[in-house]
Amino acid sequence: MIHENIIDLVARRFQVLGEPCRLRILQALQGGDRSVNQIVAELGATQPNVSKHLQILFDAEFVTRDRCGNNIIYSITDPVVFKLCDLVCRSTARHAAHVQKYANEGRSRKLTGPNGRHRRSRTSSIQGVH
Repeated sequence: MIHENIIDLVARRFQVLGEPCRLRILQALQGGDRSVNQIVAELGATQPNVSKHLQILFDAEFVTRDRCGNNIIYSITDPVVFKLCDLVCRSTARHAAHVQKYANEGRSRKLTGPNGRHRRSRTSSIQGVH
């Protein structure tokens, strides 16, 4: 059984990863260490916004930073975050494909009757009765 304190920490880490801009920053850093300016250019975002999200990622220990002259260089602390993101992306893609398949099957059933012939569209009342 997972201890309550650990559950809270895990929930906090997932919360940090719940922001699309932070995921884009992590994706940019997957290619290697980057300065704030490089990340800003790669994402097409504003410097204050990227800096804010980098601070949150730093506080959650997803990234580390080192000063190099006038630049601060960010890097990934634990590359396991990419495995986690990959798992979630694959699961999401499978789910989206399933939803799309279900939607397509539903649309197909609405357009044809039980005998496979094309049905005419009917206008429904407010209660949805045909």
